[in-house]
Amino acid sequence: MSLRNLVFGSLAALLLVACGGGPVKRISPPTASIQELKVGSDGRWHLLVRVQNFSNVEMTFSAIDAGLEIAGSEAGRIAVPIKLDIPGASADIFETSLAPAPGMRPGTTDFAYRLHGSIESSEPSGKFDFERKSRLSPVPGLPDTWR
Repeated sequence: MSLRNLVFGSLAALLLVACGGGPVKRISPPTASIQELKVGSDGRWHLLVRVQNFSNVEMTFSAIDAGLEIAGSEAGRIAVPIKLDIPGASADIFETSLAPAPGMRPGTTDFAYRLHGSIESSEPSGKFDFERKSRLSPVPGLPDTWR
């Protein structure tokens, strides 16, 4: 009888330990980058902005406020409300436009850019600072478009 109670007690303890916790939710700071920049006929820049969720849980992003620099000069600001539900370890894009700083225009070749600011999340709630440096190159066959 004693051995049976010991085995039963051990199994009960193992089951109790197995029920605990579940997967750990890791919230990591997101980032944003320019996927495409297109200069419109009115001079405004139309942007496809990619938001990357590095967390292992779905996040709902509600706003972005970021400065855009091209070749070290301030080109404009992206400050818009967004509504993106992005699964963990995934990305999504949104479209926006901005009026560039006077005299600011991308060159005819590839160029470096810096996007920096903050991204807000409503679920889970948080505000995350980010900085992204990268390059955009002209798209063959699409005038005034860089990716």
